[in-house]
Amino acid sequence: MLGDGEEIALVDTREEGVYAQGHLLLAASLPLSRLELEAAWRLPRRDVRLVLVDADPGRQARAGAVLSAAGYTGLHVLDGFPDACGSAGLGIFGGKFVPSKAFGEVVEAQRHTPRISAAQLRDLQLRHVPLLLVDSRTPEEFTQFSLPGALSCPGAELVLRVPDAVPEGGIALVNCAGRTRSIIGTQSLVNAGIGCPVYAIENGTMGWRLDGHALAHGHAERLAVPRAAAVEPARRAALGLLKRSGGRLIGWAELQKMLGDAQRTTYFYDVRLREEAQQETVAGARNAPGGELVQSTDVFAPVRHARIVLADTQLVQAPMTAHWLRQMGWHADVLDPDTVPAEARGRPASAPWLRRPDATDALDVGQLRQRLAEASVAVVDCGNSIAYRHGHVPGAWFAGRGSLPESLAHLRESGLPLVFVSDDGALAQFAAADAAAAGFTALHLAGGQQAWVAAGGALESGWTRPLGAPDDIWYSPYEVEPGQREQAMREYIAWETGLLERIGREPGLYFQVL
Repeated sequence: MLGDGEEIALVDTREEGVYAQGHLLLAASLPLSRLELEAAWRLPRRDVRLVLVDADPGRQARAGAVLSAAGYTGLHVLDGFPDACGSAGLGIFGGKFVPSKAFGEVVEAQRHTPRISAAQLRDLQLRHVPLLLVDSRTPEEFTQFSLPGALSCPGAELVLRVPDAVPEGGIALVNCAGRTRSIIGTQSLVNAGIGCPVYAIENGTMGWRLDGHALAHGHAERLAVPRAAAVEPARRAALGLLKRSGGRLIGWAELQKMLGDAQRTTYFYDVRLREEAQQETVAGARNAPGGELVQSTDVFAPVRHARIVLADTQLVQAPMTAHWLRQMGWHADVLDPDTVPAEARGRPASAPWLRRPDATDALDVGQLRQRLAEASVAVVDCGNSIAYRHGHVPGAWFAGRGSLPESLAHLRESGLPLVFVSDDGALAQFAAADAAAAGFTALHLAGGQQAWVAAGGALESGWTRPLGAPDDIWYSPYEVEPGQREQAMREYIAWETGLLERIGREPGLYFQVL
């Protein structure tokens, strides 16, 4: 099925932290706990061939029931995972975004992407060589930590912004937290014919840290938008690469025909930066910044062999993204912005849910503050455990939805009503309904933690009140305990570089590097 060329979605319904310990190469993580929130946009065609993967037959059955009730008809469950996988020729892979990570290693091996080490970067800095150092991750990741002196320039923006910003006689350098986005970003500039030396920082911020240097924190400065005169050369280069990779510039009418085709899955993404897409986008487009789309295709396109259409306004970010997706085996084209009618432009629509949860009462921020002052409720944070560590409503317990209702046993003795909180409040509504079905008095905070913070509410940090193991999400080497980080970084780099050898034995990959 993986190799027959037909559409297929291999969906792993375990929690992400468990998935990251070992999963099939082409399986997308879509936990049962988030199925109602994400399946509608990630699996848009209800008769697509779906194979559910889980070591727990009970969870497989519950996921199948949710999807079947929502109208999915092509459902299968995989028997014998993980024990029978090896004899069937299917490897088990740890980590996240493995197809994209493996592709980065293939690109570097085949194209000999230029790179320098952290020690070489430090030497260039000490010799005052004119440098432009850009970080190709998301702005949010960049603000958490970065290389000293770096500017934020997410991957799909590099060809648009970097050529106009390199100092005369200078060198362009690209980094990320590890390897993939450094490699793809650097090779993007090479492919586009940038007129200066360009190098990836080998192993990114991990390499810098392991070389004994400190990272910067809290920086937010971005590489500026280029001069108008610099956009046209970037556009020509990007469109040339789109054509070389076999991609097309399509019109609005053809896009509508593709989206209306009941026999094929078509994903439609605006690949600009998030804040730009939120101001105005094309009707029907979801936002997937181009660098992140290439980095995490299993998130944005879990249906293998689906079509992907990309949009932007400059015809730089979308063609650059499409030229990479096509090399990864995707059918990717670009929407010509000149063909989009004026009435088809507006603010992006919110993601649909598979179903509404059973109704539970909501508290607003003021009511929750009052109830906390009276000690008449217990707050349960059901978001992800990393976000909980960084900040949660003071006094909140942590219990991911995937561990409910078993994890709430400790709170049953108190007899207090439970108020569920998640980032935007969506997941909390489902968790509250689950708790109510298990016999708890359950409410949710309207607007979630975002509303709490917007109203001036303080946050508490730390792993203060866990009700279960933090297996809901993958912990990067930057998120493990401080004393374990350097070893985790070394292991991560070894894992990433080791993918090149392993993927050659796997079915369903169609990498073809230009």
